[in-house]
Amino acid sequence: MRPLVSSWEQRKLGDMGTTYGGLTGKSKEDFGHGAAWFVPYTNVFDNPVGDSTRLERVEIDPSQNVVRRGDALFTVSSETPEEVGMSSVWPSDLDDLYLNSFCFGYRQDGSFDPSYLAYMLRADSFRNQIEMLAQGISRFNISKGKVMEIEVPVPNKREQARIGRLFVDLDSLITLHQREPPHTMKEGKNANRHQWRITFLRLLLAMD
Repeated sequence: MRPLVSSWEQRKLGDMGTTYGGLTGKSKEDFGHGAAWFVPYTNVFDNPVGDSTRLERVEIDPSQNVVRRGDALFTVSSETPEEVGMSSVWPSDLDDLYLNSFCFGYRQDGSFDPSYLAYMLRADSFRNQIEMLAQGISRFNISKGKVMEIEVPVPNKREQARIGRLFVDLDSLITLHQREPPHTMKEGKNANRHQWRITFLRLLLAMD
């Protein structure tokens, strides 16, 4: 993919969408029950593409911002600069779905294929820029305004769809290998080959 990168347009995230905040005005008594859901911090942190089975309950509140399919969700705080600003793109529409208080959402204007956006935001080239924005001493934070100033590569939609599909398939393959029971692998050389395949696929996913 490297020969294509130089020809891709570079645009600021803020020129292609708007941001919104997570849950506000809530106390701990408001959580764990209710007819609405919210995306927890760990779901955003762990997954380039959000896991729709990892949600938590909260009461319906029409004053809150609702998460939609294709939204990118960002963590705003972490204990290390390397872990701040982790992102996850939400894969589906669900009524009354909110975002936890320690994240913000980014609603793109259709410029991005959702799968491409998910893995582009996890690429080393983007993550390095996020780390430079981290501020703090014992805990690090980022400004959503600064994140919106970051320029990102924007291939045409056909290229985005193909790239996004590639990384979804690679991620699925990595997950499949990680779930393979150790006793199904032969000792020694075959086990080493298995680990090498995982490492190689992770390098491909770096996109740098």
